[in-house]
Amino acid sequence: MDPRPPNTFIVCTALIVLLVAATAFSGCTSPVPATPGNQANETMTSLQGEAWHHYPLTDVVTGTPFNVGGMRGEPVLVFTFTLSCPICTRQQQEILRLSRMPGVSFQAVGLDIDPNENPAALKASVETNGYYGHYALSPADNTQMLVDCFGVQAITPSSAPVILVTPEGTAQMLPAGIKSAEDLRDLILQVS
Repeated sequence: MDPRPPNTFIVCTALIVLLVAATAFSGCTSPVPATPGNQANETMTSLQGEAWHHYPLTDVVTGTPFNVGGMRGEPVLVFTFTLSCPICTRQQQEILRLSRMPGVSFQAVGLDIDPNENPAALKASVETNGYYGHYALSPADNTQMLVDCFGVQAITPSSAPVILVTPEGTAQMLPAGIKSAEDLRDLILQVS
């Protein structure tokens, strides 16, 4: 038996290949047709039969149970974040700004993916900042379902992940990076 540690480069490369393969073969995502405003790295999936949109969540501010699938009828922005992420905070501020724009109707769901955070801290953050939408802690199995459907970007706070769910029941991972209120408004108006 060789007492030397395994080559770190080989181990890291193998892990990356496995992660990419698992995401590619998960069966949840498919390429988005090329249309104006779409980028090649976006994914779209039908909500029919997808467990993540029926996952029972609890709004930390009101204590009301909800799920994304129950919000049919208008667009929904689903975004993941952590309380300590400044990029996430900036994206939430853009969604708040969007909620104040006239002529735009949508719902928002913020999912805190940090397993070390608690409902009281999340509620305090939402109330202090006046954020718009439903906010909930995302249990590990719900978070994993998002990764299975949309890839690791869905839980990478530095990419400011936002999923746009259309009134017809499709979900599209928006491109990485902070999305301005104006860009989000344009996307919502396209699918409304």
